[in-house]
Amino acid sequence: MVLGTTATGVRDVGDTLRTFAGRIPDWTLPPVGKPSAYKQELTGGRPRERRVVISDFARYPDARPEAPRQAVDQAETMLPTTSGVTRAVVVVTDPNQLGLWRPLLTGTEPTSAAPVVLRRHDRGSLRGWAQRVEKFHTEDRLDRLHELTGGWPILVDRAHHLHGELSDPDAALHRLAGLRGDRVAARSFVEATGAFADPLLATGYRALDEEFKETPFDLESAVAAVALRIEDEDEARWVVTCLDALQVLDRQENHLLRLEPLLRECVALLD
Repeated sequence: MVLGTTATGVRDVGDTLRTFAGRIPDWTLPPVGKPSAYKQELTGGRPRERRVVISDFARYPDARPEAPRQAVDQAETMLPTTSGVTRAVVVVTDPNQLGLWRPLLTGTEPTSAAPVVLRRHDRGSLRGWAQRVEKFHTEDRLDRLHELTGGWPILVDRAHHLHGELSDPDAALHRLAGLRGDRVAARSFVEATGAFADPLLATGYRALDEEFKETPFDLESAVAAVALRIEDEDEARWVVTCLDALQVLDRQENHLLRLEPLLRECVALLD
């Protein structure tokens, strides 16, 4: 189960899997466009064939609310009918499927599905990306890139496109810095993070912002701050868990947390 947002690149998961798996001999990713095709691929296949069946709900935001849960249940129950046939299943979800995220992240329901949360780049992975694309690879530019993007894949991709458009890494970084003063761009980015996709999440985020601002905090303090606002500790714990999965929290030393600075600046610009 892939859990991600537009800001963490969830809409690229299917294409990325097909690109990389396509380079591996004997691996196939059959096209799945309709529920009937998905079911057919779950039970079909040939012995010793390595197949990855992808059900990508991030590409279809208008899917029925129960469809992602059904896809998981079908993956567990609709097994290949021919001896020696195996397959792996990847179900891609975004904040439109928060009802499915909750049991996966909190472990409240038994399932064989393993959640994989799409994350922001840290400095190490951003350095690896810069080396791969051969852009922004000096230390000062990498530091600036990390500061201006927060490691968010959607903004790292934007930096990449700007570099190609302007043919100048410093000009690209300068243009990227404009996000902090552009209300339209800031709103688009905030929406892409999913932090305000649900009223309860929005309330939890604002509770943390008002309580801690730029000050680091621990997990239990975060839960207490949200619980004070919504008057439900269990719901508060879920909200903090979900905000963490949405990548809106930075992990500091000594297991402390803080609100990711770039998102916080953009939210403040819109208030």
